[in-house]
Amino acid sequence: MAQQAVEKLPDPPEELLLPEGWKHTLPKEQHLWVSKALFTKDASGKLTLTEPLQLWWSSPGPQLLYSQPPPFPDPFFHSRLFLWLPCRMWAYRLVCTKPNCRRLGNHLRPCGLYNTVRRVLDMSGWYFIVTEYLECCSCKKKMAGWSQDILDQLDLIHCEKFPAVLTNRLSCDKELVRLMQCRAPGKSATAMYRHLCIRHKEQWMAQATEYLSVVNKFQDLSTVTVRVPQMMPVPSPSLLLMVYAKDALTRLGEMKARVTSIYGSILKVASTKKVTKKQNSAVWTTNVGNENGQVLMCVLTQTEGEGLLPMCSGLMERYRRAGEPPPQILYVGQDCCSTTGKSKMEAMFHEWDQLVVKLDAWQFMQRFAAGVTSESHPLYGPFMGRLFSCIFEWDAGDLKTLQEAKQHELRQSIDAKAIGKLTAKELLRHCRHQTREAQVTKQLIEQLLKDFMGATDFMGNKLVDQERMEEIWRAQQCHLLCIQDPPGVQLYRKVREVTKGGIFLPLYHCARGVGSLESFNQHLNHFIPGTSTNDLYFHVYLIEGVVQWNKARSVAVEKGGPLKQYANRLSQKFLGYKLVEDHSSPGEYTGELIGVEYLYSQTNRVLEVDDIMDPDAPDGSDDQLEVDLEYEDSGFDNLKSPEFLEFSLKPLQYQTVLLHSLSSGLSTSQPDPIVSSTSGPIKDEPYAADQFTPQGISQEDDNEKCMGPDGVPGYDRVINLANSLVELRSHGFVTQRKVDEIVTLWDKLSEHDKGGVVHPAQPENKLCFNNSHTDTFVTPCIDGLKSRLVIAICLALSHIHPAGQTIAGVRVNRWAAILRDYNMIRDIVQDSTAISTRTRIRIQLLEINQRTLCQWYNARKQRQEQLVLHQCIDHIKAPEPLLPVPHNVPEPLQHGHVGDVIKVVIGSPMPPDAPLLRLHPEERAAVTRLPSPAVPRTTAWRRRKAEGRGLPLKRLCEQYLCQKCGKPKTKEFGHSQFRGVHFCAKASGKTVQQWMEEMRRAK
Repeated sequence: MAQQAVEKLPDPPEELLLPEGWKHTLPKEQHLWVSKALFTKDASGKLTLTEPLQLWWSSPGPQLLYSQPPPFPDPFFHSRLFLWLPCRMWAYRLVCTKPNCRRLGNHLRPCGLYNTVRRVLDMSGWYFIVTEYLECCSCKKKMAGWSQDILDQLDLIHCEKFPAVLTNRLSCDKELVRLMQCRAPGKSATAMYRHLCIRHKEQWMAQATEYLSVVNKFQDLSTVTVRVPQMMPVPSPSLLLMVYAKDALTRLGEMKARVTSIYGSILKVASTKKVTKKQNSAVWTTNVGNENGQVLMCVLTQTEGEGLLPMCSGLMERYRRAGEPPPQILYVGQDCCSTTGKSKMEAMFHEWDQLVVKLDAWQFMQRFAAGVTSESHPLYGPFMGRLFSCIFEWDAGDLKTLQEAKQHELRQSIDAKAIGKLTAKELLRHCRHQTREAQVTKQLIEQLLKDFMGATDFMGNKLVDQERMEEIWRAQQCHLLCIQDPPGVQLYRKVREVTKGGIFLPLYHCARGVGSLESFNQHLNHFIPGTSTNDLYFHVYLIEGVVQWNKARSVAVEKGGPLKQYANRLSQKFLGYKLVEDHSSPGEYTGELIGVEYLYSQTNRVLEVDDIMDPDAPDGSDDQLEVDLEYEDSGFDNLKSPEFLEFSLKPLQYQTVLLHSLSSGLSTSQPDPIVSSTSGPIKDEPYAADQFTPQGISQEDDNEKCMGPDGVPGYDRVINLANSLVELRSHGFVTQRKVDEIVTLWDKLSEHDKGGVVHPAQPENKLCFNNSHTDTFVTPCIDGLKSRLVIAICLALSHIHPAGQTIAGVRVNRWAAILRDYNMIRDIVQDSTAISTRTRIRIQLLEINQRTLCQWYNARKQRQEQLVLHQCIDHIKAPEPLLPVPHNVPEPLQHGHVGDVIKVVIGSPMPPDAPLLRLHPEERAAVTRLPSPAVPRTTAWRRRKAEGRGLPLKRLCEQYLCQKCGKPKTKEFGHSQFRGVHFCAKASGKTVQQWMEEMRRAK
């Protein structure tokens, strides 16, 4: 009997044990494993949760070994699930959130599972979160277990177990939100978005590749359909910011308490418009800082003056309630003094009688900068450096220690980047400075203005606007006492010590001025994303930015927040001591208005906060968060040290006798040591780099040394080797005789020049989405021109190629020709095994390009021009001794007519009877003006050409003359015009007013 083939019946579909709401909100590929893992049926056929309950549930994943192709790819793309049941898991008795039910103590009871399954964004993928439904036993109100009102009633330990921040449009894991709290240059929401896109794509590719590799092992795929699910797109940066703002709102009370728990003995007040450009209804952002750089208050206000009274009252109330001593000093950028009575700032802080208001010296200097024609002028740096020296003097001991450290560092270093010149950053970090006496400062500034008043560059462009600068100096003399350092107040704090050249250098933090608030403004500008945002989110970003700023500048930077305080409270109760030392515990919130709340109090508006706390309620996020993130990743540069401080070490010329005895007679000028003798006198010697000799350079006689532009000896040997290498440019090979010559010249170089450029190691970033650019990042094309040998070769080639040339019928510019020869030399040297084997250290000719070559050459010419101009300024001396300093205090000067001041041209002597300021009328008349500059060359050529042809020259009249009366067409002679019609009062017999009325009526 024939055997009949028995066909295998398909397996019956497995029953899905899922709530109906989950079937619609949970993806289908997750249905099967969630049904098997979480649910069972009881005797009555109802769904019950699998015991024991747990928070995290994971799928079994794909099989380790497949005997047949997998019918579907779902097991390869499963995600985790988080089950949140606070009432069932921990037996909480939660209270209904309605006011009446809360007052009566009505409790919530579980009434099933919530129908919605939320998808949560994770670092490398997604996971799902489900919760229970809670119902009030009295009013029957229902709410989800992940509601913020429910989370606020939980114990802190259990609340920390909830892993996500939920909003109406997006749910995000807390770890991602914590990473966004540390926003810095390169760690913005856009950078986070890009990082998530990379991580999500890598995870999706790994899952898809694993599935396809399993399928690839089978040849017969007729029974399956190979498909790969699409990757879930990553939410936009705007949505990420919205989640971050929601998380910050839950910590708003704590952040306010941290802001109002900051105090200080030296306060600083500054206002800016840099931040409020993102908030159209506000005009000013006013910040109050302390001597440690922390911010006590940040408010948005419509007006600076009277609008700050509530803020000042709140600060005084804060100090009074906390029992803190009132501050001693208040630094401001304006309103520092008054001719009658108290200044505005003193009147606002009326409870602090001993408060001394001081003007920031940097703001004082910036007022002089307004009298400069251009900050890009070559003499701007020397002018501001000399102005700094007129106001401040460096501490002698600190300056001497820094010079010794630089000397030892250069002797021990083989890095070509190590130079002996003191930089502005090093001066501010390691050297203290103090203000000079007001009388001395006045004399020095007058001498400074006299020297620079007519100074020009090589193109004839003046540095100083004479009339404007005279007006500025007349108005600012009254503030010379306002910028003086307060006696008996310690303005410097030693932060730590650093080692430079084997010498320990102190690192100082200065409490003078409002510079720290300028840095804070830039921090806020970066921390608040985009260019426009909703008022609530703006308020949250602003307060969070203040808290993050203060954390970074606290004495002991610690993290932990409420969890650390809760742990210390429990350990103190049961163990008798604090488990974790806490130096930054916030006090109670004082009730002061901060940020946008302060602004709305002036406009009678209320900042709504409760509308977006419910994650299941529509929050209008489409309208509330419309930020422009185009510029978010552009980053910002921290406030760098002003480069003109390097010119402040130049000795000044003034009456030394004025420093000791104001009553003595006038004497001749002599150099000022520009440093204070409080730490011991030092010799007034230049700190130039020629004092520093790197290690390995032989100590030869002075007449045999050749110093380079950087002040390092051995420059003649570098030039000899460079000239020998330049001769290779026209050859494609190197002879043995040339090899011997190059090796001999190379051996004569010092170890400093043989070492070349040392490329520092790049810092290891903990987060790969950190896209910040630091100064330690080295590009060979940029650092190539920091080698003295490469510079010497490029200089020699620039002399050979003074202009562009034609090569093989193609016109190339000068830099391309230089680069062509340099690359030829570089290839020959690097490809020559004879040179590399005979030199102990390989000759380092780094790669350069046209852009860096052109920038280096232009910067070199600019430095040379600036040096020549600075030397010319130094040769301009006062023709006669300066006037003695008056004993009385400088008083505000009355604004009047500004007299003419003679023009000083670099290299030309100054007339002996030309005082700079406050010229009398008879003195102005005696001043002789220099002839006006010649006409342009093209105009002179046209005039000579017309004269040769016998053509009459067109002489331009200074004013147009009226054909009716022959007088100039000006209002003084009764002339006017209206819509192209000219009028002459003498010819018509009417007045100008009558004619204008007739013309208006006619039109």
